[in-house]
Amino acid sequence: MDNGRFSNAVTYTAEFSKINSYELEGKRKALRLAEKILTENTNAKVTMYDFDTDAPFIIAGVTVKDPQYKFLMEGHLDVVSPEGMEKPFDSEIKDGIMYGRGVADMKGGCAAMLSAFIAAVNEGGLKGDLYLMFSTDEEYAGEEIKTALNRGYLPKVDFAMIAEPTDAQLNTAHKGEAWMQAEFFGKSAHSSTPHLGKNAIYMAMDFISELRNIMDTYSEQGHELYGEPTMSVGVIEGGSTPNVVPPYAKILIDKRYLPGKSAKEFEAEIESAVEACQKADPDFNVKTTLLGEWNSVLTDRQSPEFLRIKGVIDKSLGCDTPMGVMTGWGEGGYINMYGIPTVYFGPGDFRYAHRPDEQIPVDQIMEVAGAYYSVIKEVCC
Repeated sequence: MDNGRFSNAVTYTAEFSKINSYELEGKRKALRLAEKILTENTNAKVTMYDFDTDAPFIIAGVTVKDPQYKFLMEGHLDVVSPEGMEKPFDSEIKDGIMYGRGVADMKGGCAAMLSAFIAAVNEGGLKGDLYLMFSTDEEYAGEEIKTALNRGYLPKVDFAMIAEPTDAQLNTAHKGEAWMQAEFFGKSAHSSTPHLGKNAIYMAMDFISELRNIMDTYSEQGHELYGEPTMSVGVIEGGSTPNVVPPYAKILIDKRYLPGKSAKEFEAEIESAVEACQKADPDFNVKTTLLGEWNSVLTDRQSPEFLRIKGVIDKSLGCDTPMGVMTGWGEGGYINMYGIPTVYFGPGDFRYAHRPDEQIPVDQIMEVAGAYYSVIKEVCC
């Protein structure tokens, strides 16, 4: 395939990357740019949602009567802080490499999808429904795709692809994440008579010790492809002054569970730790609250649908496309909750994401755009 056909993807990357979409007004500006490009270059229905909130997003769609297939391409235009970068929004290109905040994570991927969408829509002949969505709050909440699916702005599609920086490999899974809060209730007393009180910090320490015993079993749960689950106590609070026995303490716990699992196992582990502590100390008093769950992704690499799409990408890239697993979390976790097969595939190396030297090869942006175009032609034409 002549990837020069998708050179506009490089232009779009540069234009998006000159916008400071770490800030709210920049997020809106990036969405306005996407809207302008789509309305000027296609006949797609383009709709902006929640534009006056702090989490606006845009959806473009081309639908047909009795669609044979429904395909979604999704990405985010927000970025992390540019702090520490000298020229974060210059989109400077040197020796075929574009530098700047967000070029890899993931404005290059969004631009590749945008280029492919425009080419496929203008070529016509679509027999399936094609959707493109750009969110602006993935780096901090990632709730917009869930909002779009919950409210019916998007239908349940047959397959979804997200252009996170995967270095043009197909990532078919990532761990899920859940946060738990544990609050400990004791009794205050003067520090000179601690036996008259109940130290909530000590309760938190005993609880953490039980959690560490659970963590020690994770090596037995390891998976060859996905690694081991993890648990980490990231926050501990308690006490006000050294001469008072603290009556209250709180910890926050992060759990990363294996693809295909859920937070229910995490909740069972927490309950097990509570029971162990209460058995050792009848006065042990704790309240646990699940603060949030971010679903895992697990797409079957042997399914006919995945193999069909991988075959098209293999042909477009001229190689056996590598497959991998995402180390972090992405919006595909929410999409997968709806029973939608989801994979990550985009230009740029994830190792450069969020770094001061964030960068992306411009040729890879065009290559991935061509691959996305080939997928659209396969499933929607």
